Amino acid sequence: MNMLNNIKIKICGQNNPAIINYCLDINISYQGLIFYEKSPRFMDIDTLYIVNQYFKLHNDKFVGVFVNPSIDEIKNKLEIFDFDTIQLHGNEDQNFINEVKSNFKKKIYKSISPEDFKTTELVNVDQFLIESKPSSNEMPGGNNKTWDWSDFKNKKKLPYILSGGLNVTNIKKAISLTGADFVDINSGVEEHPGEKSLALIDGIISSIYN
Repeated sequence: MNMLNNIKIKICGQNNPAIINYCLDINISYQGLIFYEKSPRFMDIDTLYIVNQYFKLHNDKFVGVFVNPSIDEIKNKLEIFDFDTIQLHGNEDQNFINEVKSNFKKKIYKSISPEDFKTTELVNVDQFLIESKPSSNEMPGGNNKTWDWSDFKNKKKLPYILSGGLNVTNIKKAISLTGADFVDINSGVEEHPGEKSLALIDGIISSIYN
């Protein structure tokens, strides 16, 4: 059996209900909703109400993405739409991760650089999302930056999601070099920042599975 058939896919930065619906129809594993106001993919409150209206029965497919949030900020979003997983995409430390876990009893994804992943001592994390560390003038994520997949090491056998600059031209190589079975795609399926493309989504799915 082709190992690529077992790849889980998360499309992050979803903010268009029609495209979310399409991704659910074609069995994309997870949809990422970004609650970081500076992001071009920011999920505003009005759209979140629409997401809840149409997709509440699929809430196990959704990940809420936060950057250095307060507990109240997470709580406020969950009161509108009870997404399954909380992704922490800033500089959150172990104490905050523990607080999120104890408050919400949900799965936690934590973003981390490839370098820090090699030595991390963080616990209470269900998946580490590995992508390049942003420079000082960049967004915390979605920067379309790849990293050296050939240098990837996972000596501790931690669960991880491959992320960062993945697109139709490089995703098979990235999976081959890292052995990843879970990938996170954002800018690689966009025509413009914040605007997902059905054609690019179809293209990357075909690239992975065919």
